[in-house]
Amino acid sequence: EAVQIALGLQLKPQDYLSAYYRDDSILLSIGMTPYELMLQLLGKRNDPFSGGRHYYSHPSLKRDNMPKIPMQSSATGMQAIPTTGVAMGLKYKEQVGIAEDFKGENPIAVCSLGDASITEGEVAEAFQMAVLKKLPILYFIQDNEWDISAHANEIRAQEAWEYAQGFKGLEVRRINGSDFFESYEVFNDVISIIRKERRPIMIHAKVPLLNHHTSGVRKEWYRDDLEEAAKKDPLPRLRNQLLVAGVDSSELKKIEAEAEELVKVDYEKALKAEDPRPEDLFLHD
Repeated sequence: EAVQIALGLQLKPQDYLSAYYRDDSILLSIGMTPYELMLQLLGKRNDPFSGGRHYYSHPSLKRDNMPKIPMQSSATGMQAIPTTGVAMGLKYKEQVGIAEDFKGENPIAVCSLGDASITEGEVAEAFQMAVLKKLPILYFIQDNEWDISAHANEIRAQEAWEYAQGFKGLEVRRINGSDFFESYEVFNDVISIIRKERRPIMIHAKVPLLNHHTSGVRKEWYRDDLEEAAKKDPLPRLRNQLLVAGVDSSELKKIEAEAEELVKVDYEKALKAEDPRPEDLFLHD
């Protein structure tokens, strides 16, 4: 969550984002509400992504004040080629002189990927085209060392940052994704470079896997690293950093209490929201 928020807070409405199914904190940090995400999770009629008719946690969005999120299928690597295509489209508009003027803050494309997806062929195709054409794209890799119930040493020979060395022209930055301030600083630098220099960069973030993959793939069934992973939880780290920076502990407790209450209220509201109706299929006939 720390590294996701560090990214989301810095994206502009002119940017394009391919978020995948663990990226709820990116969505919250670009301005979406817990209520809206719950509408999508529960498949409700007013779900802002698909009206309750698309796979859970696979967002799509077109709002004037937020980054644009293209519709995608199952985001486990196959989003790499379409998102790289978006970056190619941005560069084409600039080359032919039809790009919009954003006063020096050119749009970028962001492709969020899990570390295990790097083993997929379409990701290699995307990387090849990004470096060949020098496209304005950020590949954001969240590496928790798990692919559902298989550990990284069972499914890959190298990490994403090492793999990226084979793609000439793809710069890589490695960060501790549990540290919000480190993550924010690196994203700030990298996004600025891409906006100005129009070239691809990868950020490889090491993050802990703190929860279950799904309710059917529970962490205690296959993992022996839970205690070690808990030590990397970004929330207590951020809380301590804020206290050291001079934020009053009572203020932090107030913020946390307000957040918990908001989530509770939004959840109860979303449960009661209207379900999709058959006639909704023909709204645009």
